[in-house]
Amino acid sequence: MSLRAKLVPQVEFEAVDGDSPTGGIGLVEGTRPDSLFGVVPIGPIKISLLSAEQLTQRLIGHAFGDVTQHVVTANAQFYVLAEERQDFRDCIRGADYVCADGVSIVVACKWLGRAKATRIPGVDLISDLCRSAAGLALKVFFLGGNPGSAERSAAILTERFPGLRVAGICCPPKGFQSDPEMLSKVLSEIKESQAAILFVALGAPFQEFFIQDHIRPMNIPVAVGIGGSLDIIAGEFKRAPRYIQRLGLEWAFRLAQEPRRLARRYIVGNTLFLFYLVRYLLGYEAHTGRAD
Repeated sequence: MSLRAKLVPQVEFEAVDGDSPTGGIGLVEGTRPDSLFGVVPIGPIKISLLSAEQLTQRLIGHAFGDVTQHVVTANAQFYVLAEERQDFRDCIRGADYVCADGVSIVVACKWLGRAKATRIPGVDLISDLCRSAAGLALKVFFLGGNPGSAERSAAILTERFPGLRVAGICCPPKGFQSDPEMLSKVLSEIKESQAAILFVALGAPFQEFFIQDHIRPMNIPVAVGIGGSLDIIAGEFKRAPRYIQRLGLEWAFRLAQEPRRLARRYIVGNTLFLFYLVRYLLGYEAHTGRAD
């Protein structure tokens, strides 16, 4: 038996009701909305094993509800933050769906959990949800991004998906959460929009805390943290070509476009991610229960 097999228990599945959406396969562990489809623990977080299609279908179903479903699009930065910050770790644990935005997370699922996770980039998830929302007359709201990005993204997506109902667009200045008056204005705008799906582009860890602390109490049906996705959709930054994405080097393509802003996040952050990943593979702190 390999060292990895000794260290990491394989994700366990059991048969469930044949009428379930999983087709008779369910995860033994977990009560979160995606637990029937399976989650895999990697260090301090758990990653959903839903496919992009399954996740979209589930979220569109939730969009007709009245309880907030918090969706996290996790990458290496999220993993490092979860390792280093208890408050962020707790926030991610409280989310309803944590999908693998980056190739690094997909690799971690394979190495640490012996499970195949689907990469679901925030940019693609936005398009998938907007496509479905347009056909069902569901309202969407865009929050954050660089100045002008949300407006341009909304225009692009509305043209791409005729019938898409944009309930609101808001790009508050950085640090607005610390200004009670400004925060109240933003929250009122979101609440009055009656949006079914809220895309939050405030960057980690701020967007996750914002959803947890302010959006969940408002019962916005679906809230998705999307990082810098609006800037890419708006064309402010180019997305890596498909072959670069397949090689897992999309981060390098982004770094080349914003070296000053992203150097620390990608160079230092990816190094820390590899350190934590190797530490788990070698057995240091493996299965301490932090992901439970």
